[in-house]
Amino acid sequence: MRFRAVLLLIAMLLASGTAGADYWLRYRDPLLVLPRPEHGLSVVGTEKHLENGRMIEHVVLHSVELGNIGFAINLPDPMPQRKMPILVVLGGLGTGENNIRYLTDCGNNAIIGYDWPVPVHFYGGGWSTTHLPAVYKRVVGIPAQVASAIDWASTQPWADGQRISLLGFSLGAVASPAVQDIVEHDGQHIGWTILAYGGAPFGDLIATSPHLKPIWIRPILAASIDLLLGPLQPTRHLAHLSGHFLILEGRDDSLVTQAARERLRDAVPEPKTVVSFDGDHMGIGPDKMALLQQIIAVSRKWLLQEGAIDPV
Repeated sequence: MRFRAVLLLIAMLLASGTAGADYWLRYRDPLLVLPRPEHGLSVVGTEKHLENGRMIEHVVLHSVELGNIGFAINLPDPMPQRKMPILVVLGGLGTGENNIRYLTDCGNNAIIGYDWPVPVHFYGGGWSTTHLPAVYKRVVGIPAQVASAIDWASTQPWADGQRISLLGFSLGAVASPAVQDIVEHDGQHIGWTILAYGGAPFGDLIATSPHLKPIWIRPILAASIDLLLGPLQPTRHLAHLSGHFLILEGRDDSLVTQAARERLRDAVPEPKTVVSFDGDHMGIGPDKMALLQQIIAVSRKWLLQEGAIDPV
């Protein structure tokens, strides 16, 4: 009888501890949990090359706390005499240069593509299990990394620090709200934000992802991701943001459900513009190039109308 009572007590303590951890992970203030950006970082690597009449420079900043921060800068060549608006692009996973490769006719504007600090295929097998703590640290450090890169860029002689835009596409749309919240609490202002083909919360995107196999693991991963990455959830940040917003959606998006799209869209503050496109999720495959060009054209038109960028 006494043994059963001890087991019951242990079970109650474990349940209480789990509930407490669950509450702390779900409802903690994201800004108290996420790393802070750093200022005055030194450049530890840079490479330049010309491409289609533009200067492409890859920059690596060194941070002890956040790790190396890499990004590509697309600048006009020759440089104009006046300062240029800054467009920060968060695309899908991969390098910043690949994520801005399809932006053409950029005019006298500085385009920055962020290098994601996690590999394209960071899930699956023993790799993810063994490296999970390191991957988690990199993921929660993404907003601070981007904010640090924006701080560095805004101090450059070519930068118009009063005109900074944040463009999030696909995965980048999901990460952008947390990034902007960190940036604005760091004293910078994001005037214009594009959220293209995103949704919320993370768990909904995981639970319906056709890329995750076997199917039975999706709800388990969804619940775990929502719990662990709660401070990064876009809906935890959107209500605190200011600026002007453009939301782009796919009517037949197979990766982002209608409920997830609506949840993100409804959380975006005013003033906001919503544009829906026919077809599936955006991408860079041959069958998606026409849609990608439409997305770029609508984004450029909106940014021009808002005065966020200079015309070509």
